[in-house]
Amino acid sequence: MEPPEPRQRLTKEQVEQVEDLYRQEAENLYKRACSISPGRTSEARDLVHTTFHEVIRNWHEISRYDPARRRRWLFRVLSNKAIDLGRKQRMVDPAADLPHPCSRPDDTGERAELAIALASCWRVIEAMPPTRRRVAALIWGESWTTERVAEHLGLAPSTVRGHLREARRQLRATVGHLVPFIDDEEGQEPAP
Repeated sequence: MEPPEPRQRLTKEQVEQVEDLYRQEAENLYKRACSISPGRTSEARDLVHTTFHEVIRNWHEISRYDPARRRRWLFRVLSNKAIDLGRKQRMVDPAADLPHPCSRPDDTGERAELAIALASCWRVIEAMPPTRRRVAALIWGESWTTERVAEHLGLAPSTVRGHLREARRQLRATVGHLVPFIDDEEGQEPAP
């Protein structure tokens, strides 16, 4: 096996071209990253920067692309980086299934049931329309208030509540048999 070729350094002119591309596309990439990782602005910024690390690494090829193809390449790389990040965050801790020395014997079964229910809930949320998915992720995943979500997404609070109500309805219909849901609005479990 031959050693890989050393990466060519960028010239000053190429660095300026990459900087120009960053100024042109960074804001749109950031908006896209925010839609992929709602409520996690630091992740969105990291995704943009990671995408531009790939631009630098591949500039000798990308520099030959026309602007439209370059833009598609950027958004594809950003999406792939977001998928990679999501996979890393979902990695399972192998020790997580080991029972705690002070836990009850039936605790493992309950934890397994809850893990299955949680995974099912996230699959349902990921399949929701983008705005509803963002609302659910921000409120349930990040503990944002309705008003904060409304302001962040540029929606009326009543629209956010409507999306949340529909998200809750979808979850109950799909995974309600796995886990009891507490009605956030009333603070009580729904009647059977």
